[in-house]
Amino acid sequence: MLTKIALSFMLLFTLANAKPMQMFQTAPADKIVLLQKGDAKMFCPICGMHLGMFYKTSHAAEFKDGSTKQYCSIHCLVDDMEEHGHKKDVKAVKVVDVNSLKLIDARTAVYVVGSKVKGTMTMQSKYAFATQGEAKAFAEKNGGNINTYNQAYNAAKSEFSKDSAMVAKKQAMMAKKGKKIYDAMCDKSKITQTAVAEIKAEIMKTRACGKLNGKQLQAVALYIGGSQTQGTPIIVPKDAKCPVCGMFVAKYPKWAAEVTVNGKNYYFDGVKDMMKFYLYPAEYKIDTAKIASMFVTDYYTLNKIAAKEAFYVRGSNVYGPMGNEFIPFKTEQSAVTFKNDHGGKAILRFEQITIEMVMALDK
Repeated sequence: MLTKIALSFMLLFTLANAKPMQMFQTAPADKIVLLQKGDAKMFCPICGMHLGMFYKTSHAAEFKDGSTKQYCSIHCLVDDMEEHGHKKDVKAVKVVDVNSLKLIDARTAVYVVGSKVKGTMTMQSKYAFATQGEAKAFAEKNGGNINTYNQAYNAAKSEFSKDSAMVAKKQAMMAKKGKKIYDAMCDKSKITQTAVAEIKAEIMKTRACGKLNGKQLQAVALYIGGSQTQGTPIIVPKDAKCPVCGMFVAKYPKWAAEVTVNGKNYYFDGVKDMMKFYLYPAEYKIDTAKIASMFVTDYYTLNKIAAKEAFYVRGSNVYGPMGNEFIPFKTEQSAVTFKNDHGGKAILRFEQITIEMVMALDK
């Protein structure tokens, strides 16, 4: 009996003092090469994640104007190139070789796509190697397919919408935790930046939130500014009811829409009801000329986008809380992907949506 008790205490002591398991993507501090400049150089400019923690999936783009951006993953590289339209400005792309931890030319690198080793910002990992032999050895041990840079890039591009949706859910949960930390611990007067990476650098420099660990810092930054790629979700009060159908909107965050008129916020459980509110102002006793803002929820990222800048898919096989819906997206590319996947009939801009289209969705 004493032996069992002694063994139990030894096990508890070992677990309590064991170091947390390091992620595969993480590299030793003395091996990390940062190509960016400034206080935020250690953070991905797109999602804000620490480049050292995700170093083995790190990519860097050198631009024609002489500037450089370093990303935590090929996902964030694709985001900056495709979603932000910077592909035309790129002079060269580098990637970290998993074995040597050196930055090499991505266009000559050999990628292993889809191994069992967890990736960064994606459900299908993508790791790069300097030689074919090294890539094959990794694939033999961990699975995956041998790809060129262009193939890996196109895979990340085709998966972008689904991966973004996965990332957005995680970021939304982190942002909720970040709000609690921000409200309780942060000196708001010291935080002026709006991009996640810059917010993190500023908090570290000014100690605006005291001493935070890496996850807490990321959570606070996501809450304050939102990721440059995913933004922030529409925060719906628990007691908010849709003025059109009377449903509690907080139950359906994936479909939330928001209109602010004369300082009052109205929340909707879908674009369809928001458009009824907007197109029938007399019925809801509002003046559309006094609308300060209108936001809808991007279907893939689950974050708010300006309603008048969104792309809407009509006639798909995806239904909202109130049945047939206009499905909103931040980019036309995402809307096209969704339309092709879900049998959508048309892609519309805000000003193209008519009351006849809205009422037809109820039939």
